Parts: sequence; structure tokens; C-alpha cells
Amino acid sequence: MCGRLACTLCPENIQKAVSYKSKSTGKFVCAKWIETSNGNLSYKPSHNVAPTDVTPVLVSGSHFDSNLERVLHPMMWGMIPTWHKGEPKSHGLSTNNCRLEGMIGSKLYGRAFSKGNRCVIVCDGFYEWQTTKGNGNKQPYFIYMNQPEGVRVEEPNTWSDEWSEEEGWKGPKLLAMAGLFDIWKSPQGEVIYSYTVITTESNETLSWLHHRAPAILYTEEQIDSTVTAHSGPAVCGAKGQITRSCSLASTRAGPQFNSHSLY
Repeated sequence: MCGRLACTLCPENIQKAVSYKSKSTGKFVCAKWIETSNGNLSYKPSHNVAPTDVTPVLVSGSHFDSNLERVLHPMMWGMIPTWHKGEPKSHGLSTNNCRLEGMIGSKLYGRAFSKGNRCVIVCDGFYEWQTTKGNGNKQPYFIYMNQPEGVRVEEPNTWSDEWSEEEGWKGPKLLAMAGLFDIWKSPQGEVIYSYTVITTESNETLSWLHHRAPAILYTEEQIDSTVTAHSGPAVCGAKGQITRSCSLASTRAGPQFNSHSLY
């Protein structure tokens, strides 16, 4: 599962953090940040991002401009059904997560999948809750990428925002998760981009915490194959992309993360 995120970097640093080597020049390139009207929804850095909030999403540039390899676009977390006619946040369905196992045949997600609307959600990390034995209380944990010693993403004084075409980003590693996005249009003509996080069965890295986990992308190759995929097999392989790796770290989070109103 994935019910809360943290995404605290400014747009400029996120662009640097998701930079990649250009296939034509071999040099690092920052993903271009693209803003559309998007129903007046905008990205605001936060330690406590809930469904219906907006976060930056990495997609193929072909969705916007064929001359761009990758772009970042702020999108609402929780896919809006295409058939929904009311307020964008009032459709009443839980669409922040999409189960990989039923994705292709889904009335909602199958459409986005068949259209090639693949995306990568980038963030500091996500929160998951573990039910404690005995009293049944839930303890939140924050899951994130392992960082160099002393580096904390939420504390800019512990890392450098240095970036260059030759060496890329020197700052903290962001967590990348596979997802699908779609474009919803209201009866009044309002256009909103929204997304869902693909989940699958957990493995030994996270099974102690929850039986479901986001499809986490650990390598540049996995990110590239997800962003550039235009056919089924690449995304169907998302389950295999949850690498049995020690690249993740976790820490207990305070009970305040049970509340969306804190931040």
C-alpha cells in the first residue's frame, strides 16, 4: 500500500535529482518542469502528502513535446475516473493505489495502460502503518532510499544541491515508484492530470511491514523502461522491478502523520 508521501524538495532540485544521461550526447540532462492550468492545482513541498494532493510526476516528453525525452508535471494523487462528472476530488473511489494483478482488465486503469500513460512518481519516501501486537495501535514508518552517511533529505544543510552535465546530481536520492496517469476533463472543460501508484505483493524487504508495496524502481534502466514504455510487457514487468535489495531504509515516524492537517 501507499497512503502518504513526503516530497519536500523545490521544483529546481527535483529536476536535478531526476536528471539522466542523454542518449544523444551522453551528458546529464535535467527533466523539464512543465506546468499546465491543471484545474489551478499546484505542487507544494510537504512532509505529509495525502491523496488528492499534488506531487511531481516524471513522464515521457512525447506526451507534451516530441523533442523532450522526459518531463516533470505536477499531478493530483488519485486517478480521476474519466466518467466522473462532479468535482474532481469527489468521485468517492480509492484510486491512489492500483493493484498490478488486475490493472490491465480494470475499467479505470486499463484505459490509461492501453494508452501508454506510464509514469514515475518521485518523492522523498512514503509512509506505511504497522499494526502493533496487543493493543492494535498502528505505528507509522517512513520508507526511503538509503542515503550517504549523515544525509537527511528533509534537512538541506546535510547535503549539497550541486549538479553538473558531467556528473549529475550530488544531492539525496529520491524514491521512484511506477505508476499510471490520465487526463480528466470536466463538463465545463477543466483539464486535470492525475495518477495512481502501482502496487504488488511485498517481498522480504517490506513484508514485515505490509503485504502490499509500491512498485519501486531502483535503477536508471528501470526508470527509463517505465517512462518510455508504449506496450504492455515493460509495465507488466513492474513486479520484477521490486528488487530484492538493501537500497531501502526505514525509520519510525511520529503519530502526527495520522493527520493530514498538520502540514
